[in-house]
Amino acid sequence: MRFYFTTVVWGGWHTSIFLDVNLPSLMAPGNLPAFCALHDVTYRIFTSSKDVKRIKSSAAFQAAAKLVKFEIVELPLENTADPIAMHHLLWRRSISEAREAGYMVLFVPPDVAWSDGAFRHVGELVDRGKRAVFITYMRVVSETSVPELQARFLRDAGAVLSASSSELVEIMYRHIHPLTLTYLNDSDNFPVHPEFILWRVPGQGYLMRVLAREMFCYDPSMFDLNEQALPAHPLDPALVHFIIDSDDLFALSFTPALKDLSWYVERQRLSALRLGSWWLRYDSPANDQVAALYFRVHERAIDAPAWRRAEIESDALVARGAAMRELLRFLGGLPTGQHTYLSQTLAALLSTSRMLRALSIKAPATIFVPQDEAVLRFLTERGSALLSAPGKRELIRLLRDHIIVGHIKLQQGHSQRLQTAGGGWRNLTWRDETPLIDSIPIESRTMLLGQHLGYVLDEILPEVLMADAS
Repeated sequence: MRFYFTTVVWGGWHTSIFLDVNLPSLMAPGNLPAFCALHDVTYRIFTSSKDVKRIKSSAAFQAAAKLVKFEIVELPLENTADPIAMHHLLWRRSISEAREAGYMVLFVPPDVAWSDGAFRHVGELVDRGKRAVFITYMRVVSETSVPELQARFLRDAGAVLSASSSELVEIMYRHIHPLTLTYLNDSDNFPVHPEFILWRVPGQGYLMRVLAREMFCYDPSMFDLNEQALPAHPLDPALVHFIIDSDDLFALSFTPALKDLSWYVERQRLSALRLGSWWLRYDSPANDQVAALYFRVHERAIDAPAWRRAEIESDALVARGAAMRELLRFLGGLPTGQHTYLSQTLAALLSTSRMLRALSIKAPATIFVPQDEAVLRFLTERGSALLSAPGKRELIRLLRDHIIVGHIKLQQGHSQRLQTAGGGWRNLTWRDETPLIDSIPIESRTMLLGQHLGYVLDEILPEVLMADAS
């Protein structure tokens, strides 16, 4: 395969990390040399004109230039107002040009050190037919970790930095960034961006659950990205690989000790509401595929039973977050001002774990949405009773019996027997041109509520006709 490697780098700090640590770690025997033995690489560096001479004169660059063709693209980046937006702009330029040329693209952030063998593993995955690869990083304090890495692993006059994955994990333990530690599931200062969550596994390492992740290496002719640079479509497992074991690839992301302090300076615990709302802002059809995986960072051999508790706890939290995300998606899809009482009722129950589990619908469904007048009558007559434990259970049953598994297509005159999410059954019939669900008229307008369809009713539906025997 033919590849565009892409790095966007400018400025003193990033250029130093790139030349002193990142590029030398790429020159480890199991990285760029091993990758180039398998695939053809053109390495593009987008940088400022002020940094070009420094890049070209570095020992690591000169060594790498014997393996790959470099294309240095000079741009006026010194006074960029929004560096993150500029990175995305240049990444998308590289994606577009790779697609036109029939190349795969691999993004090399400048502030990362790679374990020796990481890129050999990626190259072998591509050889086996994978066309997208996802990875993760662990953030460390640059002021203390970089000097130790250089002292222990840098050789060949600064051209090569070779450290195994277990050696980099050891470095991570000693220099882990404060921001990384706040991503622990029990943190009192959980960050404002819950892109991943960590669990300690005593004597073993860290379990990571990832909520959203950009592709590290992929074929742009086969995958599209959304506005957040995340996959725009569900991923085919036959074409995609997630590197979930640090033995296969481990990378240290360098950050100054006080950077992004505002992300975690306030005391706040992780909750399903915070998780679900952030997840909705960084939405992607691939997020659930990523979130289902256990990413393991470890130094010694894995003792599977030792990881099980963290896995079970993480499963429960991810499930609550996904349910909250879909409930928020549903509420956000309701027409503004037309379903206020329903929205307020559901919002009042957002912190109830049982409610979240009850409304967790992974497959596309059809939801019957009562008008506000019907919800108000229901709350007036029975609102106080719903505060009791039996009343909450009844409300959950009622809500689930307003949800039909699958999308319903209303075909005039075509009656159907429909199963609810609660395991009961309802009858769809017709009166002339009007569809009825258990004798309640269905309004003709359809709402798109995330992956679900919504139909409006003038009344709350009665109890289901019969329960599923199972």
